[in-house]
Parts: sequence; C-alpha cells; structure tokens
Amino acid sequence: MKLPRWAAIGTSVVLFLLAFFLRAYRPISRPDQWLARSWIFCSALGRHDWAATYQSRHPGFTTMVISGTTLCLYDEAAGTPLQNLFTWGVFPFATDMGREMAIGVLGLSIVLSALIVAIALAIRKLAGWPMALAAAGLMAFAPAYLAESRVLHVDALVSTLMLLSALLLLVSLQAKQRRYLVLSGVVGGLALLTKTPALFLLPYTGLALLVYLLCNLRNGWRDHAKGWMGWLLGETWRGLVFPLLLWVVMVALPFAFWPAMWVNPTTVLGNMMTGTLEHVVNPHVYPRFFNGHIYTGAAPGPLFYPTILAFNASFITFVLFLVSLVYYVLRRRNTGHLLPPITFWLLVAYVAFFTIQMTIGAKQSDRYEMPAQLMLEVLAAAGLAAVADLVQRALADLKLRLAQAVVPILLAAAIGLQALVALAFMPDYGAHYNYLFGGNQGAVHVVEFTGQNEGIAYLGDYMSHVAGERLPSLAVSYPLNTSIRQYYAGETFYPIPHDADYYAFNLVTLQRQMGDAAWWAAWERFAGASPQMVVSFDGVDYLWLYAANPGPRDYEMVIRRGWAGFTGIAWGVTFAFLGVFIWALRRTKGETAEKVV
Repeated sequence: MKLPRWAAIGTSVVLFLLAFFLRAYRPISRPDQWLARSWIFCSALGRHDWAATYQSRHPGFTTMVISGTTLCLYDEAAGTPLQNLFTWGVFPFATDMGREMAIGVLGLSIVLSALIVAIALAIRKLAGWPMALAAAGLMAFAPAYLAESRVLHVDALVSTLMLLSALLLLVSLQAKQRRYLVLSGVVGGLALLTKTPALFLLPYTGLALLVYLLCNLRNGWRDHAKGWMGWLLGETWRGLVFPLLLWVVMVALPFAFWPAMWVNPTTVLGNMMTGTLEHVVNPHVYPRFFNGHIYTGAAPGPLFYPTILAFNASFITFVLFLVSLVYYVLRRRNTGHLLPPITFWLLVAYVAFFTIQMTIGAKQSDRYEMPAQLMLEVLAAAGLAAVADLVQRALADLKLRLAQAVVPILLAAAIGLQALVALAFMPDYGAHYNYLFGGNQGAVHVVEFTGQNEGIAYLGDYMSHVAGERLPSLAVSYPLNTSIRQYYAGETFYPIPHDADYYAFNLVTLQRQMGDAAWWAAWERFAGASPQMVVSFDGVDYLWLYAANPGPRDYEMVIRRGWAGFTGIAWGVTFAFLGVFIWALRRTKGETAEKVV
C-alpha cells in the first residue's frame, strides 16, 4: 500500500487535527502543580533567573516550556480577539484556574499531536503505511492515552517521546542510517528532560544494538574464519560501542538548552537521581487498592502493572496485540512489507522490560505504566497490518475483487471500534476499562478508579446551575479537592466540615480508604439519603453529590456514560476477528507459517 506525496501530506494533516481536537477540547485535569510550575518557569525566563527554571525532580522541563509558553502567549493576548484562539475548548463554567489549566493543556495537545504524526512516519519507515495508519488511529483514540494526554502533567509527554525515540532507533538499525540514531538520541534527551524513568531508553538502546550486532556476527562468521578476533572487535566497535556513545552524546545535547544547567548542573542532576531513587525505595504515601486488597506502606506486587495494561487497553487493542504475538510466533518468512520479526520482538521487549523496571520501584501508580501502554497500540497495529495482509492474500488466492479493499476496510473497522468505545465516555476517557474483562463492572473489584476525577466537570456544571443569590459552599472528599477549583467558583472545603451546603464524594476514596474521621462521619451522615446528583460510567457510580438541606430549587440528576452492551459486542467482534485470522492463516500457510490446526 503506497500513498502519493499529496495523500501522505493530507493524511498527516488529518491525523494531527484529529488528535489535537480530541486532546484540546474540554480537558479534564486533576493535578494542579504543573500549572504553577509552568507560570513560575515562564516568569523566571523573563527575569533571567536561570536557577528558577528548575522546579521539580521529575524534572518536567519540556512540560514547563510548552505549557509556560502557551500561558504566556495567552497572557499577552488577553483583552484582544486573539484570546479566543486559546479558550475555544474551555468549559463554559470553568473558573479562571480552569481556563488556565485548559490553555496549558492546549500547548501540550499541539506537541503530542505532532509527535503522533512523527510516530506514524517512523512506523512507515519500519513497516509501511498500513501499520503506520493503524498505529496513529489506535493511538489517537486510545482511551487511557487520551485521558493522560488531556492533563497538564508529564506522563503522556514522556511516554510519547520515549516511543518515538525507540522507533527512530529501530529505523536506524533497520535502514542502517545513522541520522535516525542521532534523532533518537535527541528525542530521548527530551524524554529524560520530561521525566527520569526515560533512563530506561539507555539499556534499551544497548539491547537493540546488541541484538543487531549478534545477528550480523552470526551472518558473517563463516566469511571471517581467519583473523576473526580483529573482525569481532571491529564489528563490536562499529555496531555497539560507537553507536551507543553517539546516542548518549545526543541525549545530553538537549540539556544544554535548560537554563538551570547553566548555573547549577550538579544540584539539578543530583536531585533528579535522588528523586528516582526515592521512587524505588519509598511506596506511595496513600493506600493503594488492587485486586480487592488495600496496600498501605507496600507495593501491590508484580501483577499490578500487567493487570493495569490489560484493563486500560481497549478490547480491540488487547485482541490485536495477542494476535500479533501469535502471528510472529508462527511467522517464518520476512516479507518486506510487514514489520520484520527482529523489530517486532524488540518492541515486545520494550513493554516487558519497562514493566519490570517500574515493578522494581516501591512507588507504583497506573499512569507510571503509560510508556508500555502506548507501545501496546503499536504492537496492536502490527497485528492488524499482519491480519490485513493475510486476508488480502487469501482473498487474492481465491481471485476475489474484494482483496484490494481489505486493508482499508480492516483499518477503518478497527479504528472505528476504538473511536466508538472511547467517545462513549467523552470527555472522561479515563473512565473506560477493557470490555473483555467486563468493563467498569469487572474492573471496580480489581483496579483503582477516577484517576483524573472523572465526573468532576458534571459536578461543576450542576453546582453552577443550582446557585441562587450566592454560590453555595461545597465540601469534597480527596482527591476531588485537587481539581474542583477549576470547575466551581464557589467556596469549597477540604477536609470536610459539618456546615457546608453540599457534599461531594467519589469512588476512589472508598476504594483506597483514604478518608479521615471527618470524611467518614460525613459519608455515614448521607448514606441513607437520596443524592442530588450521581455520575455513573458503564453501570458503576463514580461520584455522588448530596445537599445538606434539600430545598425546592434542588433537582436530582443521574448522568450515565459508557454502555454495558459493549461487553457483548467486544466478545462478538473478538470471536469473529479470530475466526477470520485463523481462516486466513490456513489459506496462506505455505507462505507465512507452518501448518495451523
């Protein structure tokens, strides 16, 4: 499948606009610390206070550059028609803080969308347009990635940069072109400037270089029976040592553009390493919920991240990922228009070893696994491209005209299903869980919910509408207090007092049992009362709002998003797809795999 130049450019533009709109329109962002840090960073640059451009051990430099620039541009445009360019995606009831948060996310959305296009172009170099388009489409609508990339934080950005760096590395090795290795190092440096877990790219780069070196040594061993020691040393230098050194130098290059490194490099680098070690040694300060148990002062264990990967993936991503594993286990030939097996298994190694790295750390959270979660979309795209190729050749063997249309049909079907499932939760994409495992109703007993305070925008909207002569006071449980100020301008309380007008509670506080005595007392007070509003996703209640003294102006509301019927559809589509896959494997067994029974 080849695209003319004009079609490639047009496709890239459409991909960018689609990814951008999904991320920039009415974002839901729980954490607020990076909003303050971005403002401070922007101000420090204006004052030439280089030391103040260091704000966190993460270190979040790229996030602060992107969001800080967007916020400063908005500040300059205030009071002019240009400010509408920054505020078109903001909730109409958002507060000043909520408006600023959305504008910070706007800048990140532009960069993330451009990186998705860059990832698609890198995959095109590796395996052609079908896999590239499949990966970009699946990534654009991946619910977990969508949720994280609509937040003013570092996890979505570091995950995307790490993925692009790894893909550019593999392009360099596959095409034997050093310029892609240089680009991989620069992008890896930007990832490390975003968050320190990107250090993973160093051993991963060494692994990829070593694998390709061993393959070259195996293929050329017989031709160098004499003088093999010199040949071996020369190949090791050219294939491993020099490329790795070059890559490390390129990783260091972006650090030269960080003003804090100009004045205090040892302190900045030392703090980054100290922060990394603390995550390895110290568990989360709050209890964690996993598989029906509460973990206080301890990590949930080795099954935590694999379970997160499975539940956060959409059913189409999960099935296509499993299909890709089966296909490449059975595959015996290296057809040039698909992803080469060595590249595929290096992508699988990325997921496996990153998961191991994060499992070693004592501080664990579902969003920390986002780099591996994002790579699953690429592996799923490899499975989709492989199946499309199998079906196309099977139909061509039967001399059916439909063969030429198989690839676009399967791509559109897979991406369409991904979009359908994700958009059912808009704008709270983080409320989605894999329908092959029962969706929310299956996940609620296994994983933590409300990672971005899903449902809080409905709470802000409701509170704005029930306001009379004054905005009523609102008491909230943790972690609603971290983001309610973005969506409601009235007086809010945390910890919960005894004299608020309204009380809001959310599911994650119950799951993790993070409430203090005042919280539990308030919860027990309203346990038998009828809530004024309930926000429910896929049959599971996420958020409850109660009035202390219900009056005639109050009205009850139940907001339901998601659809439990997707579980049946997910299993039906899965069985149908696996049937097509097995049929195509049997029809093409002589070309692609050994006999499949």
